[in-house]
Amino acid sequence: MHHGAHEAMSADFSLLGMIALGLSASFGHCIGMCSPIVVAYAGAKLGGAGKLRQFFAHLLYALGRTSAYACLGLAFGLIGALLTPSATAKAVFSLFLGALMVAIGLAMLFGSRLLAILENGAIARSALYKRTFGALIASSNMASFYLIGVLNGLIPCGMVYAALAMALNAEGAIGAAGAMAVFGLSSAPSLFAIGLVAGALANFKFRAIAAKISAIFVGLMGVYTLYRAAQALIG
Repeated sequence: MHHGAHEAMSADFSLLGMIALGLSASFGHCIGMCSPIVVAYAGAKLGGAGKLRQFFAHLLYALGRTSAYACLGLAFGLIGALLTPSATAKAVFSLFLGALMVAIGLAMLFGSRLLAILENGAIARSALYKRTFGALIASSNMASFYLIGVLNGLIPCGMVYAALAMALNAEGAIGAAGAMAVFGLSSAPSLFAIGLVAGALANFKFRAIAAKISAIFVGLMGVYTLYRAAQALIG
């Protein structure tokens, strides 16, 4: 394999692609997955609160969710680095990531059993999670909004898996963490809006279309990753 293969594989990551994935997820999948949490804390903690307090509360929530994604990106980036000590190993790993993205895209598009497995709600249903979430909902401390965001970011989600697969094509663990932070911030707009308008966007008509767009995008990125990985191995 040529020395340029490593550079070719790192070129698989697209910052604009990650932003596009986050935005499409924001108005599609994320509304269905995360809006109940936003509506819950907004109703319980922000009733009668001033606009400035509401703004900072939702901002802290978004930053908490983004922090969780960045930590996941860092952790998976470190694992990916250990699994890919050479350019050849990285190319083979990218073949796996590409196949995973295609599978997730198809699962999201057709609602297969795979998506139900990937988005298993065992973490959110656990006694520890419920107890922690309940304590944060009852807290009047502004930091509680940030921590609610962190908890939300740890719930298994097909879009997060897809974003992680894309992020692992970034340069190194720090690059993967940064990529996931970009995804978190890009997927925040709809949830921010939901918090400000008390759930009015939960039935947003464009949601179903946006969900399909993000699923197709994930699948296409998977096909592209497979192509680049195969190209690197052959080259």
